[in-house]
Amino acid sequence: MAESEDGQIPMTLISGPLGAGKTTLVNRLLENPGDRRIAVIVNDMGEINVDAELLRSESDDGVIDLSNGCICCRLQDDLVTEVTRLADERSFDHLVIEASGISEPVPIARTLTVGTETDALDERFRLDTTVSVIDAYGFWKAFDVEATLPDAAPDPERPLTEVLVDQVEFCDVLLLNKCDMVPDAALAGVESAIRELQPRAAIHRTTQSAIDAASILDTGRFDFEAARREQGWKRALADDEGDDGSASGHDHEHAEGESAAEAHGVESFVYRREIPFDPELLDEWFEDWNGSIIRLKGFAWVSSRPETVLGISQAGPAVQAGPIGEWGEDTPAIRLVVIGQELDSEAIEAELDACLSTDEMDTIPAADDPFPRTA
Repeated sequence: MAESEDGQIPMTLISGPLGAGKTTLVNRLLENPGDRRIAVIVNDMGEINVDAELLRSESDDGVIDLSNGCICCRLQDDLVTEVTRLADERSFDHLVIEASGISEPVPIARTLTVGTETDALDERFRLDTTVSVIDAYGFWKAFDVEATLPDAAPDPERPLTEVLVDQVEFCDVLLLNKCDMVPDAALAGVESAIRELQPRAAIHRTTQSAIDAASILDTGRFDFEAARREQGWKRALADDEGDDGSASGHDHEHAEGESAAEAHGVESFVYRREIPFDPELLDEWFEDWNGSIIRLKGFAWVSSRPETVLGISQAGPAVQAGPIGEWGEDTPAIRLVVIGQELDSEAIEAELDACLSTDEMDTIPAADDPFPRTA
């Protein structure tokens, strides 16, 4: 088996929603690998791995399929086993892993970095690049309140937006695909929204997943901690310390100092308060989702749990909120990053202010509050 200069085989992880163009991208890599010999593992939720069969029909090299489960959860150990088996049986320069369309990239990247609880990853490999392929034409459709995952998914009731946002927020390279199907102005708006969610990744506009292999193979861009730390909402919170609450984090500007995101109606702000939320009023606000909000994430203080930090993560209509720790010596507070399109920040702040607890309200015990909350 051939090795890179550092003695390890680089791996590229490809994630993205169903139908975004992941298999088309892998097929292109197999057709035009440059001077590399590429091995491929394809994951699919179904019993029959259609994508793997399509790739096999186009490639003389073997393509390994992992079917009937997801490599971000059920098939983690199988993934480690297959990677090791490939290293023992085949000679190749680069391993490409195509995740299923419903997979979360973070647990897969962790598996490919440190292994699982029962299996260590083969030391002959290193994760080199995480790639997300995003459908520009279908991006806003994913925020439809009725859009959910297929019945075969581990959690089919989980809204599609949660998985999409996970895939956007955690990647080194992002292919904004099917750009030929979207007018330029609308495409710029989608890209601006993605840049608010993902300020770190290299973004490439593509049609039919056409891109130079060097842009996604052997890039050396993967850094697990940086990928987690520099998600848009985390950067906005970091930028918020000591400023006026405006947090775009970009230096690409249009006329009159307007950022690229603002030029296309995409913006963000940080909601900050030193008063706890009333848990029931906050839960009611989550139920009445504001359609302009793409992403809301941060931490909160609720009157029913005065010692507890409440973590909040909202992607479109999907909301998760629950205890993530104790305040300890830190001063309890609310810090929420709001990212969206055509946001009325004053109206949203007023709605959230109406959820704050007052002295006249009775405080319910933690056992009776609506948290933890999912979807």
